[in-house]
Amino acid sequence: MCEAKVYLENDPSGRPVMEEVILLQPEGDGYRLTGLLGEQKWVRGRIVRIDFLRHTVHLTTDH
Repeated sequence: MCEAKVYLENDPSGRPVMEEVILLQPEGDGYRLTGLLGEQKWVRGRIVRIDFLRHTVHLTTDH
């Protein structure tokens, strides 16, 4: 499986915003994340880094 974990760079907890993300779509000034089971979440930010080896996407809320 190739699901990803999405993190916010400026979140001190270090926990992912969402796990098992299968679709990331730009929407306004953020992204709509869709999970493996169809759950959705909208997150404000911009992509800082995508790590294909670790299956992670890193966003920042700094504009």
